[in-house]
Amino acid sequence: MAYIKLSANNLHSNLEILAKKTDGYEKIAAVLKDNAYGHGLSVFAPKVASLGITHAITREAKEALEIEGFFRDIIVLSEHKENFFVHSNIIFAVNEFDTLKFVPRGVKIALKIDSGMHRNGLNPEELDMALGMIKRKGVILHSVFTHYRAADEIGSCFFWQRENWHAIKTQIVELAKKYSMNKPFFHSHNSAALLRCNKFDEDFARVGIAMYGYTQMPEVFGEFGLKPVLELCAKRVSKRVLKVDQRVGYGGMFTAEQELVSSLYDVGYADGLMRYNGGSKLRTSDGSLILGRVSMDSLSVNSENEEISIFNDADIWAKEFNTISYDILVKLNAKIPRFFV
Repeated sequence: MAYIKLSANNLHSNLEILAKKTDGYEKIAAVLKDNAYGHGLSVFAPKVASLGITHAITREAKEALEIEGFFRDIIVLSEHKENFFVHSNIIFAVNEFDTLKFVPRGVKIALKIDSGMHRNGLNPEELDMALGMIKRKGVILHSVFTHYRAADEIGSCFFWQRENWHAIKTQIVELAKKYSMNKPFFHSHNSAALLRCNKFDEDFARVGIAMYGYTQMPEVFGEFGLKPVLELCAKRVSKRVLKVDQRVGYGGMFTAEQELVSSLYDVGYADGLMRYNGGSKLRTSDGSLILGRVSMDSLSVNSENEEISIFNDADIWAKEFNTISYDILVKLNAKIPRFFV
C-alpha cells in the first residue's frame, strides 16, 4: 500500500525560517486548507500546534471544527454565508459586501478587501458602509485582510498593491474609531510576501506552501533553505527480471536494453499520482527509473527494494507535468496513511 511520511525535522526547520521573518511563532497563521495541502489535516494540525502555532486557516467550517481544540483562532476562507455560526474561536471570511446582510449577530468575521487582485473582496469605497453595518448588526470584526496577486513575481505590481493596502489599513483604523469598534487584526502576507519582506509589521502572516517546504518564487529572490516535509512511499507487490528487448506495461512504453530487475509497487491514480505515460525518464527519490506508464493503481520501477520513496520533493513531479507543487500535493488521496517521523 502507499503511505506518506512527514518529516518533523523539516517542518520545524521551515517554521524557524518563517518565524525569523515574523519575529516569532505567535505571528504565524498555519494555512491548513485542503487537507493541509495534502499532508493530512488530522495529523498536521496537532503537530504545528505543539510547536507553538496558535492561528490557523482553513477552507471550510468542517475543517475548522475538526481542529478547533488546537488553536486560539481559525479563519475559514470559503464557507457559504448560509453556514455562518457563532463560535468562540472560528472566524468566517466575508468576501463581498452583500454577504454582510446575512451574517448573524455575534458571528466573528474577517473582512476581505480587494486591494488590487480583483478576484474577490470588498471595494475600498464600501468600507464605511460595511463597518457601519457590522456595528449595527452586532457582528464581531476580528480582522481585515487582503491577498497579493504577484508576491512571487518580479516587477512593480507587488509594491503598487502594498501601497494600496497601507492606505486601506489607515482608512480602517479611522473607521473603527468612528464606529467605536476595537481595532481589528491586519494580515496580508502569504508565503511569498513574507519571504521577500524585510520588515514584517502586521499581526500575523498566512503561511501555506512555505511551511510545507516549497516556494514558486524566481531564483532572483534568493535561496530560503526550505525543505519539503512530505514523502510519498509504496510497498512492493511483485518482482521479475526483464530480458533484453522485453517491453513493460500498457503500450510497452519501456523497452529493456539490458537485463534488469523490474518491481511492481502499489501506488497509482487512485492515490493521486498524475498519469505518467512513460515517455521520459522520471525517477524515484533514490534515482531508480520508473519503467513505462503508471498502470492504474501500480507502477513498475527498476528496483529490488521492498519499499520505495516515489518522491520526497513534489517539484520533481510538478516539472514533469508542467504544473506546480500545490497541484501534486493536494491530489494525494486523503485515505493514504500519514505519519510523522
